[in-house]
Amino acid sequence: MCGLKVGSALVASSGRSKLNRGRAKSLIVERCSPTAASALAGIMTAASFQPLGMGWLAPIAFALLWLVLRDVSWDHALMASLAYSLAFMLVLLWWLSASIGPGAWFALGTAQAVVVSLGVLGVWTVRTLPAGPLWSALAWCGAEFMRSTWPLGGMPWGQLGFTAVDTWWAALLPYVGVPGTSLFVAFAGFTLAEMVRSPGPRTFAMSSAAVVIPSILTLLPAPSTHAGSADIALIQGGVPGDGSDLVAHHRQVTRNHVARTLDLARDLRTKRETVDLVVWPENSTAVDPLEDAQARALIERAVVAVDAPLLVGGIVNTDDPERAYNRGILWLPDRTIAGHYTKTHLVPFGEYIPWRETIGTWFDRFSEIPRDMIPGKDEGPLELDRLRVADAICFDIAYDDVLQAQIRRGANLAVVQTSNAMFYGTSQPSQQFEITRVRAAEIGRSIVVASTNGTSGVIDPQGRIVKQAPAGVSTRVRATVSLQVGLTPAVRYQHVRDPVILAGATLGVLWAFARRTAGLRRRRRSGGLATRCSRRRS
Repeated sequence: MCGLKVGSALVASSGRSKLNRGRAKSLIVERCSPTAASALAGIMTAASFQPLGMGWLAPIAFALLWLVLRDVSWDHALMASLAYSLAFMLVLLWWLSASIGPGAWFALGTAQAVVVSLGVLGVWTVRTLPAGPLWSALAWCGAEFMRSTWPLGGMPWGQLGFTAVDTWWAALLPYVGVPGTSLFVAFAGFTLAEMVRSPGPRTFAMSSAAVVIPSILTLLPAPSTHAGSADIALIQGGVPGDGSDLVAHHRQVTRNHVARTLDLARDLRTKRETVDLVVWPENSTAVDPLEDAQARALIERAVVAVDAPLLVGGIVNTDDPERAYNRGILWLPDRTIAGHYTKTHLVPFGEYIPWRETIGTWFDRFSEIPRDMIPGKDEGPLELDRLRVADAICFDIAYDDVLQAQIRRGANLAVVQTSNAMFYGTSQPSQQFEITRVRAAEIGRSIVVASTNGTSGVIDPQGRIVKQAPAGVSTRVRATVSLQVGLTPAVRYQHVRDPVILAGATLGVLWAFARRTAGLRRRRRSGGLATRCSRRRS
């Protein structure tokens, strides 16, 4: 009898153990499947950007994200948002690991992922509203705005609208800009998923709008107007050694740019031709060319030989030895300075150390940044007879305010001066060049990109590559570019579009919370009523 009891107990214990294992397995599958699918969606989103450049994949990634989020609980949505955001940002910003270090890559990638995850949670919050895909797209764009401004000035890298070049959605750029294109791409992905999940007239109408609107825009004439052309040359001088340490070879970098400019001058004399502007990249001189006699002599030799205005990238001193400007300086053949543009959006921990007095000694890397750059204040365009040149320096191109403001002040051409030497051999230059192509289509202007060792090239007002220099070589590129006048709707109505998107994102989240709060109150009242009725019956 005792043995029978023991045996029964063992059987019962074994049964409970199997049941518990089954429940645990079910719980793991239930929790991990949305997380794994979200991570896959994040990787797919990163693949939409360069170096893969599979922009068509972005709506599909968002469709997968929608299917994950549509019917999950809050805790599963939180896990999914973190999985998506970390996968997206850490893959997208992998170039930081090779250029600066794994610590910087993980720290910045994680910081950006936190803000991206707020956008994913915003999508989950508003998903059940009427026209949920539209409200969800607005919530996503609201998070993109946040990430572009905060913290420390924000980092717009990875905005969904940057994937639009060479895709169906490129037609949207001159009309709704990068934020509006982000909205459409996210909306298209969400409506695609909703069509699969719950087909019906409403979802069909939303899906049709996501496709029909870009189709109509491709039939419209260009929103900016051709107003002549200009002959422009850019110089890519190259960086000695492995191409990544410009500071160690800065004198040779300047000499390289002078040599290629002298080559250009000889070629022009032989052909009896001229150019309207020559563009050197950011840090083509890493010292103040206004004070350093050697750098100034080299630049003046080049500008006199080419007999054309020369836009030089240099570091300019201030009265404070611990501060400086990162500037594009417009040099004329008579050795005078016609104007300058100062970089607006500086890179924290790259061009300045936030809270230097407190954390300036925490890392050896900070010793490589002995002084802080000072940002420019709404400068440009640079004026040269019939040329009005909007300038942007390096990461400026990722922001929505630098070129756009100068276009509104009459710029008919844009240039980007960039170094990228630190990131040579990574995907960062190709990602930045992709952003520049998007900006060209958005502002309706040709853009000339000069980089120290790549990626340099000329882009037309539709975002198409006219010419591109091979990376890592010392060379020059010459092209005839279109000058454009008039404002694209994306530039003209930017100050209306952005508040509308932000207001829509905020309204959607507030409406969703209000609906959820009202539902909880109704359930509590119905629960209290049921309790009172039960007591009366008893």
